[in-house]
Amino acid sequence: MLQNCLKLFMQKKQLFAVVVAACFYVVLFASTYLNQSLENNNFVKQNYPLKLLPAYVIPPSESLDPFSAYYGLIYKDKYGQPIRMAGMYKSEKCNFNWKQYFPLIISSIQKYKIKNTARNPAAFTWNTSTVTLGTNVKEFKVGDTLVAHLQAKDRLNRNKTFGGDYFRARLIQKAPGGALTDGIACDIKDHLNGSYTLQVPLLMDGTFTLEVKLVLSLEGIAGLIDFTSMQNHKGHNYSATLQTMEIVECNVDLNIYNGYENKLMCDYGNPRNGETWFCNLPPSGKCSPITWVVINYQFHEPPYSDKAQFPKRYGTLAEIVGSGIQINVSNGMEHNESSTLPASSPSVYLHQGNWIRTLDSKIIENKQDFRMCLDHKQVYMFGDSTIRQFFDNLAKRFSLNVYGPDSSKVWQQPKTARSKDGNSNITLYYRAHGPPLRNPGPPSSRPYISDSIDGIRVAKRDQVYVFFNIGVHLLDYEVSLYVRRLLGIKEAIIRHHKSFPNTKFIVRGMNVVESIEEWLILRYETLLREIFKNMSNVFYLNLWDFTTVMPLDDYHPNGFVLEKEVLLLLNLICEI
Repeated sequence: MLQNCLKLFMQKKQLFAVVVAACFYVVLFASTYLNQSLENNNFVKQNYPLKLLPAYVIPPSESLDPFSAYYGLIYKDKYGQPIRMAGMYKSEKCNFNWKQYFPLIISSIQKYKIKNTARNPAAFTWNTSTVTLGTNVKEFKVGDTLVAHLQAKDRLNRNKTFGGDYFRARLIQKAPGGALTDGIACDIKDHLNGSYTLQVPLLMDGTFTLEVKLVLSLEGIAGLIDFTSMQNHKGHNYSATLQTMEIVECNVDLNIYNGYENKLMCDYGNPRNGETWFCNLPPSGKCSPITWVVINYQFHEPPYSDKAQFPKRYGTLAEIVGSGIQINVSNGMEHNESSTLPASSPSVYLHQGNWIRTLDSKIIENKQDFRMCLDHKQVYMFGDSTIRQFFDNLAKRFSLNVYGPDSSKVWQQPKTARSKDGNSNITLYYRAHGPPLRNPGPPSSRPYISDSIDGIRVAKRDQVYVFFNIGVHLLDYEVSLYVRRLLGIKEAIIRHHKSFPNTKFIVRGMNVVESIEEWLILRYETLLREIFKNMSNVFYLNLWDFTTVMPLDDYHPNGFVLEKEVLLLLNLICEI
C-alpha cells in the first residue's frame, strides 16, 4: 500500500493530490495507542523542488512516545529543510477581506483622508474629547444601566465630524489603599459623526469612577494600517545559521520587500499548509538546512523609532476631559439570571476581588475538584510564551512531572507534563507556533499549530482539549499572513473533527495591552472571533472584557492576572 502511494506521488508533476492517511498509519504505525488519522491532509505543490519529499514522512520515534516532549510532533525534523531554490517568486496573499469586519473604521478613514488631505495634526482627535453623563443624576440602583456621551474633539477643541477613534472605558471601584476591588468594562457605540454612546450595566453597589481613555485616534489607526500594509519589514529581520555555517537573512516572503526582487532565495516553506519562509541564497549557492534562527531588531526604524513620537502625534492612551466622574449605586435588585442586561454587556466583571460571569452571576473561583475534573484528560497547549505561562501554572498547580529539553535559552522548546502519582491521570502538552517567532532557537522548536493538530492522538478513555492562541509575534505584518494562518488552523480542526468529533478546541482571546499596538491587538481579537465562530466543539475564552478592567502593561500577564485567567480556563474546561 505504501509503495503504491509513493508511486502515485512520484508520477504527479503537480502535488495537490490528497494522500490517504491509511498509507501512513496502517503500514508505518501499527501500534495500539496510535489512533489519530491524517485523512484529507492536503499538500501544496512547490515548483522546482530541490528534491521530492514524500507526502507523509516517517515520524521521529520520540513523536510516538506519549511520555516524550515531542509526542505528536511528527513533522519536527522537516522544519528548516529546504524545499527548493526560487527567484522572482511571490507567495499569494490570502484572499480574505479583513476590512469587512471594520466597516465603521474603514468608512471613517475615507472621510478623514478627504477632509484632512494635508494630514494636519491639529485636526487629529485629541484628549480634549469629552465624556458626560446622559443625565445630571449621579444616583443609581443596582440593575440600572449607566449611559454616557462621548464627543471626539481635535487639538483645537473642535468637534470631530466622523468617527473611528478607539476609546476604552471601565467603571471601577478601589479600596482605600488604591487596590482595584470592583470593575466592569463599558461598551462604546460609534455614531460615525464624532459622537459616541457609552453604556454599562450597574451590577454592584457602591461609589464608582468612570474612566475613559482615548487609546488611539482614527488618524493613528490609519497610520498603523498603512504601516502594516507596507511592503517592508522595517524594525526587525530574522537571521538563520545554515548547516554550512553560513548566516542568511530570512522572513515570511523576502520577495515582497524592496531590494530583494532580483535575488535568488531558498524556500523553506511548509508544503503541508502553504505557509512561506524564505532565506537569501548564501554565497555557497547551496540551500542547506537551517540549524538556528534569531531575530535582529533595528530600533532606529519604525515601529520602534516611532514609540516616543506616536503619543505626541496621535494622543495615545490619554484620559479625556470628564474622565473620573463618580456615581453612587445603591443596593436595589441584585443581578441574577433573570435580570435584563444590555446585549453588549461584558462577559465578566470584578466584584470584591472575585471575577463573576455576567450571564449567570457565577463566581470564577479556585475549586478543589479541578484535579478530579482533569482526570483522564489530555490538554494540548499551542502558541506563544503567554500560552506557555498557562502550561507552567497548571503543571505547578497540580504538581505534575515536566519532561522536555532545556528551555533556559530556548523558551519555546516542547514540554510534556504528567501526574506524579496514580491518583489522577492528567497530561499536558505545550508546543510553540510556527515562524515568525521572535525568540531564538532551532526550527524544530517552531511547529505550525496546524501540523500539531494533525499530530494529535486520541486514546479511547481520554478526553482531549486543545487550547491555542497566536497573534503577538505577527502584529507588524500584513494582516493577510495572520488570516491565512488562522484559516490553516481552522482547516486542521475540521480535519481532526472528522475522525474525533468530541475533541474540544478552546481559542484563547487576546489581552488588552496598553501600548501603541493595542489597536492592532484589537484587530486580531476581532478576526479570531470571526474566523472561529459557529464551529462545533470550538469555544472562545474571552479575556478582552477581563483585561479591559485590568489592562496589562506587558504582553505577559502578571501573577494575579495570570492566576485569574487560568481559573477562567479551568472553569471552562470543567463545564464543556
